[in-house]
Amino acid sequence: MFPELCPRCLGPSEGGFCAGCRGDFVLVPRPCAVCGLAEPVARCPRHDPHWRVARVVAPYLYCAPLAGQLQALKFAGARALGRAFGLLLAAALDPAQRDIDVLLAVPLHTERLRERGYNQAAEIARALARTIHVPLLAARARRAASTLPQSTLRSRERRANLARAFTLEADLAGASVAIVDDVVTTGATVNALAAAALTAGAARVEAWAVARTPEQAGLRLRRSISRDKGSRAPIP
Repeated sequence: MFPELCPRCLGPSEGGFCAGCRGDFVLVPRPCAVCGLAEPVARCPRHDPHWRVARVVAPYLYCAPLAGQLQALKFAGARALGRAFGLLLAAALDPAQRDIDVLLAVPLHTERLRERGYNQAAEIARALARTIHVPLLAARARRAASTLPQSTLRSRERRANLARAFTLEADLAGASVAIVDDVVTTGATVNALAAAALTAGAARVEAWAVARTPEQAGLRLRRSISRDKGSRAPIP
């Protein structure tokens, strides 16, 4: 009965963000087929012996104005944006990239879930699953430990912080799995969950996210954190 409105500009929309707002979001130029960073990549994680993700699909750069919308979803209680981002990610996926058996949202620890009231990755994954007709593996992945926020840590610290952080109660024998998150920065979170999925029998694990932090921005973030252990803005 009522036309849908774009959650960003409140203009008419056919679903989620309107065409004008989608046009304002910056696509990753020439993304690497493995890590999703813009080529040429200085430090592709494919060379890391601990890397378990076959491919990162994250079509947009984590920069303004998209970054503000993602931060509103994650930190400002704008839960309805999860559907808009799920539709945005679905529209950006190439049909060949949809050859996946099951989706798996990155879980939050129960303490953080209680604080936030919802899991932003699950909100994105729910809309994405309905749109591309791939089942969402719900309530099977758990964050076994209440880890430090990844945004406060450097690259090596992120990996150590997430060691054995996830448990996965599912039989994924032979399945192709896509882990869904809002933003991929170093990839430590999706890589740790990918390791759990492979242990559960998955044949292949990809990581799908709305946005990818630019490589140089990620390096600046880590250097800034190493210099300043004081207050930090929440950066996924």
